[in-house]
Amino acid sequence: MHESICYLNGHLGPLSQAKVSVLDRGFIFGDGIYEVVPVFDGIAFRLPEHLRRLQRSLDAVKIANPFAFERWTSMVQDLIKTNRGGDQTIYIQITRGIAPRSHAVAEDVEPTVFLMSSPLRVVAETEAIEVVTTNDIRWQRCDIKSTSLLANVMSRELAASVGSHEAIFLRGGIVTEGAASNVFISIDGTIKTPPLSSWILPGVTRDLIVELMNGADHCVQETTVSEQELRRADEVWVTSSGSELVPVIRIDDEPVGNGQIGPVFRHVQRVYRDYKEKFTAQRSDATGNAIVGRLAESE
Repeated sequence: MHESICYLNGHLGPLSQAKVSVLDRGFIFGDGIYEVVPVFDGIAFRLPEHLRRLQRSLDAVKIANPFAFERWTSMVQDLIKTNRGGDQTIYIQITRGIAPRSHAVAEDVEPTVFLMSSPLRVVAETEAIEVVTTNDIRWQRCDIKSTSLLANVMSRELAASVGSHEAIFLRGGIVTEGAASNVFISIDGTIKTPPLSSWILPGVTRDLIVELMNGADHCVQETTVSEQELRRADEVWVTSSGSELVPVIRIDDEPVGNGQIGPVFRHVQRVYRDYKEKFTAQRSDATGNAIVGRLAESE
């Protein structure tokens, strides 16, 4: 079996041999940020959007971006090819770096940069999940894609303990997001998703669904979603870069709508998959290079 090849601080090598110092602030404090980029047929999906979110997270925690967009693009493409293309995810993590343990940050610390490839499991069209709700116990800057994910891990463990796949956070009776996803509902003929705020990570897939549907026959309202609306919704689904779109058929062991995958989700799923197929087809070429032109246009 082919061992995954990763990038760590300027070097490519087997993932099993990659090592960082125990004094890395990412290990000591969770002082770092990350991104997860899905790859379909060897093509990094919406890479410019992921790199812009990476920059926003770095800016928020005041870590200097070690590379320009063009360098990130070539690094991601090289890692995809090194790991034999196909469907995979590229995980990017940047920590503040190695320094003596102190809450105060030294000025001369050099960031640790790590990228790895993992297999991407494509979710089947017929797949649906059950979720639980839980109080949102996270900090106040959930819009930063931070490696400090203990509250998310605890919530996912809670879901797993009762046989569910995801946890949906509630804060004062209002839906924020999932432990590793954004939330959409369809209620009374309207698609809704919570508006972006410091409580919500601006999901790349979430934003794409809003963009696609606002150009179709079902617009998405970015508005407050109450717990009551979540529980009486006709349909609910969650989105993420790793899982794309997944319908929810039970919440806290109660059926969503009729307990089946609904027609609104099916429509959204078709629109999304049509876009994805066109995206990958347009960005593929004989050498496997992609996205550079789009990235240059976006800057």
